[in-house]
Amino acid sequence: MAEQIERLIETSGLEWTFLRPGMFAANAVSWWAPQIRAGDIVRWPHLAVPTAPIDERDIAAVAVRALCEDGHVGAEYVLTGPQSLSQFEQVSTIVRVIGRSLRIEEISPKEARRELLTIAPLPAVHMLLQAWAAAIGQPPHVTSTVAEATGAPPHTFLDWATDNATSFGRDDCSWSRPTKSPRKMSYLALDR
Repeated sequence: MAEQIERLIETSGLEWTFLRPGMFAANAVSWWAPQIRAGDIVRWPHLAVPTAPIDERDIAAVAVRALCEDGHVGAEYVLTGPQSLSQFEQVSTIVRVIGRSLRIEEISPKEARRELLTIAPLPAVHMLLQAWAAAIGQPPHVTSTVAEATGAPPHTFLDWATDNATSFGRDDCSWSRPTKSPRKMSYLALDR
């Protein structure tokens, strides 16, 4: 369907620029925040599957450039975050930012299908589970498009999680950013 819409836009005679963001970092709020706020366990399928979650501020920054500057007409921008992180590493980053001890438990796709229906409609749940199953063992596509289009480095998932900590139950405004690098943190997260 998206391809048909893009074809119609391309043949309309109007100027256009396509932004194609990958997995949104903000999905973490609807996926994991309810579980984190409710208890001490996060249950999720396909924890080893990596994505390159993009901060919504970076999508907006590229959109502003495309709308306000010359040179973007006819461009097709694939937008991703700057790093590959497994879903386990993403949850671990959030856990570290909010300063809580939580258990992260992998569940089967069948269990996930049932549990995810509380946060998404069935077609979206099927699409996500199929995409994650297909991504097992595959590196995610990571682009440098945000930096190239804006001239600024994109936000990391750690940046996003830090700036959205209150969505996960972190209300302490005196908290400060962790001092370890995301690379080191990712290594520690893999040592489950």
